[in-house]
Amino acid sequence: MLRLIVFLIVAAALAWVAVWLANSPGEVVLRWEATDTVLPVGIAVAIVAAISAAAIVVYEVWRWLAQLPRRVRSNRQQKRQLRGYQELSHGLIAAAAGDVTGARAHTRQAEKLLQANAATLLLSAQTAQLEGKEDVAQLKFNQMLKRPQTEFLGIRGLLADAVKRGDQKEALALARRAYERSPNTSWVLTTYFDLLTRSGKWADALKLVNDLAREKLVSGPEATRRRALMKHMLAVEAVDEKRYAEALAQARKATGLAPTFAPAAVTAAQAANGQGKLRLARRLLEDCWRLEPHPELASAYAALVPDETAAERLRRLGRLESLVPNHLTTQLLMAELAMNARQWDTAKRHLDKALGLEPTAGAYRLYAEYERASGGGDAKARDWLAKAADAPADKVWVCEDTGEVLAEWQLFGPSGRFDSVHWDSPPKVAPMIRDHRPPVVLVHDQRAVGEPAEPVTEVDDVKKEKDKAPGTSKTGATEQGLKAPPPIEATVKAAGSVG
Repeated sequence: MLRLIVFLIVAAALAWVAVWLANSPGEVVLRWEATDTVLPVGIAVAIVAAISAAAIVVYEVWRWLAQLPRRVRSNRQQKRQLRGYQELSHGLIAAAAGDVTGARAHTRQAEKLLQANAATLLLSAQTAQLEGKEDVAQLKFNQMLKRPQTEFLGIRGLLADAVKRGDQKEALALARRAYERSPNTSWVLTTYFDLLTRSGKWADALKLVNDLAREKLVSGPEATRRRALMKHMLAVEAVDEKRYAEALAQARKATGLAPTFAPAAVTAAQAANGQGKLRLARRLLEDCWRLEPHPELASAYAALVPDETAAERLRRLGRLESLVPNHLTTQLLMAELAMNARQWDTAKRHLDKALGLEPTAGAYRLYAEYERASGGGDAKARDWLAKAADAPADKVWVCEDTGEVLAEWQLFGPSGRFDSVHWDSPPKVAPMIRDHRPPVVLVHDQRAVGEPAEPVTEVDDVKKEKDKAPGTSKTGATEQGLKAPPPIEATVKAAGSVG
């Protein structure tokens, strides 16, 4: 529409000029030496216009001829670049498909046609990785670091290589550099957090949780739990270094964020006890016990007074029963304490209460121990063990990824994933990380508390008879040695590729 308006305006102007010249007759006199040439005004204007048009045509032809070599070079270069980008595209596709031969051939052509293009550096690095030439790949990634547009990609490639080699120190330094350059990128945040936690940088990891929550990489409850875990690890570190005041402050913050997380309450009690605050330590354990009774809480509560007899311990831990009486863990705890104190009637009373509270396999096993130790005989013990085989499993520290049972809580499970170990019932047949007695009862050697006593354990011949008994299912756990956490590439998945 605008072009039409401009055209109409120009046409109207030219028409007006033509009308004006027609209505204004005149002559133009050209004098050249002794000759005078008289032309009408219209013809003179037409001659001037024709000369101007001819001059313009001559100039354009000259300019086209002058620029012809440059245009030829430019066209050849464009065709070269087009071929180069085609080779680059085919090379990236071949590298992604794992075609080493095709990737190598296309890489050579792309490097020849595009030379030091940023994308060719990426293709060269990926091809070198496919060929197993990690030194060449590192060289290409280091070359990327020198260019602002490829620096971030180079960092990611070197980070993935460091993770693959297990060089945690270099990986952490590269992750920190990536975080400083791009603090809002999801793979940077998740990888950096994982490396910080694996390196024991609890304070830095705690700060990073806020970024993870802001970018919605973790939910609100998960962010709260991660804060609790980081504060718990800070408290554990402080307890190990006997900085009890700092440990108590961090542990109480952890219990505030995760009130039912038993290891945090145990650490808080250890820190308070280290400062001589026995009453505070007892209260911290009792507060967590009220919310959810846990064997580790009972063990820590018992350890607050190490030099006491079994009968004294039974009386003192009766406080825990008064807080949460109708809980299976409470009744099993009191039953074992009574058995250690040789108070068989009391033990039987607590065991009977436990059987009325949705008993687990541990409750039946403890009843079998009771029958054996109190003189009930092997026959009764076998009956209880037969019931234990089909009973629900006791809650233990179990890796939710692999189903493996652990003797204690760990920040990284056997799968290598952060916070994969939870207090839960394991699968019916679960492998165990180490020789582990189900922690549904308090386990203490009475010789350590000043009163010699025979340990109450399941007898080998009872177990053999149980396995031979008809109609019973044999469920066991494959015992393994304690595994070290898997290599860090198990969880740093985001940094595993550079494309």
